[in-house]
Amino acid sequence: MPIRTFRRRTAALAAALGAALPAIVHAQASTDGAQPHRFTAEGYLAQYWLDNGVADKQSLGGFGARLMFNRSTPARAIRTLADRATVGVFATYTTGQGDPEVSTLHAGAEVDASLFSAPIANGFLDPFVSVGAGFYRVSADLPVTAGAGDRRVRSDFALTPAAGTRIPFFNGIGARGDLRFPIIFGNSTSVNFVAEGGLYVSF
Repeated sequence: MPIRTFRRRTAALAAALGAALPAIVHAQASTDGAQPHRFTAEGYLAQYWLDNGVADKQSLGGFGARLMFNRSTPARAIRTLADRATVGVFATYTTGQGDPEVSTLHAGAEVDASLFSAPIANGFLDPFVSVGAGFYRVSADLPVTAGAGDRRVRSDFALTPAAGTRIPFFNGIGARGDLRFPIIFGNSTSVNFVAEGGLYVSF
């Protein structure tokens, strides 16, 4: 092969690789689903439909916060479901509502695990499964006689399986929605339902 032809082809190949490199890097980043952030803080609103154990089933609105820690540093694409897990703590509070007036506090630790190695739907959705364990405290003011009342408070162990999705916006900021099913082990076991939605910041 003539030297000039070889040089021209080499130069053309180098130019083609140079032009393709940004696309290759972008595609690799999308495939890796790397998570450079170590912590994620979230605030959310919650709507409970629960058997509170001291009164009838009630619908209660509240708010909460969670702090999650990403224990792994390798790219998500090479991890198993367990390796994609994040661990953290949460607390959800509902103020006194209803008749009788009931307030609740649900707090504990949880583990979340992304279902896929990278967000799906062109990067708009990052579905996950979750399980939490902690305590569920309910306080109720029950009417006894005119002008007097009875306040009942109880705390029970709660196990909370859940599923949901993150909706990444940009640079570690996004939205998150959860459907959670607190199983409360009191005098009798009750399965309850809560929907949560909020915003998160990863750093």
